Amino acid sequence: MKTVRKTLFGVLRHIIFWPVVLTLLVSATMFAMVSFHTLRAQHENNMTLVARTTSYATEAAIMFDDRQTGIEILSEIAAREHLCEIMIRADNGGIFAHVVNPCDSPIDRLTEFMADMGFFNDTTRVDIDRNGQRMGEVEIRGDGSVFAGFLRRALAVFAGGLALAVLAARVPARWMEQRFAAELAALSSMARAARLESNFTRRLPAFEIAEFNGLGQDFNALFGEIQARNAELMLRQSQLEIVNNTLSRMAMRDPLTGLANRACFSEQLNNAIENARETGSKVGVLYIDNDHFKDINDSYGHAAGDALLVNVGHRLSGAVRESDLVARLGGDEFVILLAPVSGEDDLQHVANKVLAATARKLRLVEQVDIRLGVSIGMALFPDQAGDPEALLRAADHAMYRAKRLGRGRACMYDPSVDAPREEA
Repeated sequence: MKTVRKTLFGVLRHIIFWPVVLTLLVSATMFAMVSFHTLRAQHENNMTLVARTTSYATEAAIMFDDRQTGIEILSEIAAREHLCEIMIRADNGGIFAHVVNPCDSPIDRLTEFMADMGFFNDTTRVDIDRNGQRMGEVEIRGDGSVFAGFLRRALAVFAGGLALAVLAARVPARWMEQRFAAELAALSSMARAARLESNFTRRLPAFEIAEFNGLGQDFNALFGEIQARNAELMLRQSQLEIVNNTLSRMAMRDPLTGLANRACFSEQLNNAIENARETGSKVGVLYIDNDHFKDINDSYGHAAGDALLVNVGHRLSGAVRESDLVARLGGDEFVILLAPVSGEDDLQHVANKVLAATARKLRLVEQVDIRLGVSIGMALFPDQAGDPEALLRAADHAMYRAKRLGRGRACMYDPSVDAPREEA
């Protein structure tokens, strides 16, 4: 099951949301309590003022016991001040005047409920005095419209202030979120490019937020180090490749003549025979040995002998095609791989060119010219041998027959003649 990861902004929203909600709730509760106490005090003060006004207005009617006038005054005040009930009690406890208005609206029922619950006192009583003498009592009960009006205004102020607070907080919050998002996106893009594309060339700009700027500078420094290390590794790898190629060439080349060595020749011979088996073509080998090399080496020294071998190698390379291979097997023995060839005539043609090339005199030391001479043995795959070792061995036997016949010549392998030599 895939794990759903939380985003940074989601976590930040939760971290900020609940403290803000709690703060608003506490603030709203405190505001409601203060507003309610204020409204209740204003309501009770207003009811007290209405009751005192009623006592002043009805004082003459009570003095002259004019009940009709008292009722008219009470009716007018009840209608003007939205009272549910207004009553004047005489000093003897009897009711002098009494007016009741219907109060059955939802606000009235809510106000009555709140009064019954003890949130405020909806009945107000004020004494009626004249020159310090108590004449009766005014009792009024409001319909809650004044209290409801105060409450509506308070709620409107609270809602407006809350809306302004939300808008005021949202603008900087969105601005900060955009700044966070832009800088985090730059960091994320750089890290993703490094991971997916191995691109360490990108650099982050300076950020406004100090922590992100420090992280970005660390990224830049890290990428700079990685880039430098990569460049160093690439340089070392290039150098190692050059060394490996050099060593590979050295491992497959004769250090004296620069020609292919025995290992290289064996590999190329195996490949040529495999290809010939697949295509039905033929492969020829010329086994070459220098005549009287030991005498030259003993007479003029090893340096002269080495110079002679280098010169022979050049002459052999000049006598074959670019696709043919000239190799030094060791000592004064050379071999030429011809692939592909059509038959013995191709081998004989190359052997003649080699004999001509090596017949020219060579100035080995000052005022000393020697005539080179080589003996060549030739063998053809698959006519005279079925595998690389047998082919090279057949050419070697043919070369020995050329030496026995007087040197300076080329002989094609003949199993009827060369086989006894192999058994000996």
